[in-house]
Amino acid sequence: DRSRRIDTLEPDGEAPHMDLISEILEQKGGSLVSALVSGAGMGTDQAETFLPEAGNSVMKAMTAQADDLDLSDLASKANLDSLLGSIDIAGLASRSGVTAEQGSKGLSTILPLILGFLGDKGDIGGLLGLLGKADDLGGAVDKLKGLGKLFG
Repeated sequence: DRSRRIDTLEPDGEAPHMDLISEILEQKGGSLVSALVSGAGMGTDQAETFLPEAGNSVMKAMTAQADDLDLSDLASKANLDSLLGSIDIAGLASRSGVTAEQGSKGLSTILPLILGFLGDKGDIGGLLGLLGKADDLGGAVDKLKGLGKLFG
């Protein structure tokens, strides 16, 4: 039961990013599970267990590295490399009941899809708030408006 798994992500009962993770799972869960099955060699049950754990790990990594992320291109190679390097893949695999190799392949498979989804939402204010960077919102919006003028 996917909802039970989602509810148990945080052992202390706190899940600061669960609304966004739930939204991703609701809107993209099927395609993410399919990607895990075909790209990481997971069974469907394994993928369904891995996905919320991976989403939680990604959001924690994004929060920890918020100052270093390129918000104008969330799915950039630099962001992907940085986030992949900061996630405890062995721990993620262990919590999800998959091998470390499956965990590594799985995360590499779905991370660009998750970041692409977040970038496509276009809610930079909401993302900055989730990452604890709401105070930076004015500067970030000004920069994005400046880019719009540059290319507009």
